[in-house]
Amino acid sequence: MATYMALRDRRLHGGVPARPSLRIANVDGNTPLSSAFGSIAAATRGGGRIGSLFIFCHGYAGSNNSANVCMDAGGMGLQLGRENVLHTNVGLWTAIRNKVDSIVVYSCAAGNTEQGNQGTTADGKYLMGALALHTNATVYAADRIQWYSTYNGLANGRFEFGEWEGQLWEFPPDGTSPIPRDNAPVEFSDVMAGTAP
Repeated sequence: MATYMALRDRRLHGGVPARPSLRIANVDGNTPLSSAFGSIAAATRGGGRIGSLFIFCHGYAGSNNSANVCMDAGGMGLQLGRENVLHTNVGLWTAIRNKVDSIVVYSCAAGNTEQGNQGTTADGKYLMGALALHTNATVYAADRIQWYSTYNGLANGRFEFGEWEGQLWEFPPDGTSPIPRDNAPVEFSDVMAGTAP
């Protein structure tokens, strides 16, 4: 059976219930990313790999820096752990290189790059591509703000994301151009429903 892992930043309201094939790591603004990397390493001890790593966190979204306006845009990074995931520190993720097959990012506009933001700190396609390169994992991230609810409406109820907003992109680990996709090969809802391979 494949192993899945959920990496959740507690600043995103919602929860991840236990499932037999799912490991869970929680972080917050005081947790160094090295702690999350340690949890991933522990899950792969003995030479195994995590089939899909699901990341649940806020994305730095809501503006187009080049146009100096607020909008359904982003690409400026992920609010994950103490350091966040930014263009300046994405290299930290080499700590889990070859330990994960795919990373599915449930975060607002993580893969967004507005016209004129290419090569800037608001270039989400570059950031997600760099995450794929550093981890040697295929990364999936969308280019628009994501909406979700929680199961039974509870503050810490299970995340219910539904369909992807905007375009979902696949970022190959070999650095080639991102590919538009309808869904990731394994979605978090598949793991919750017990239908994941």
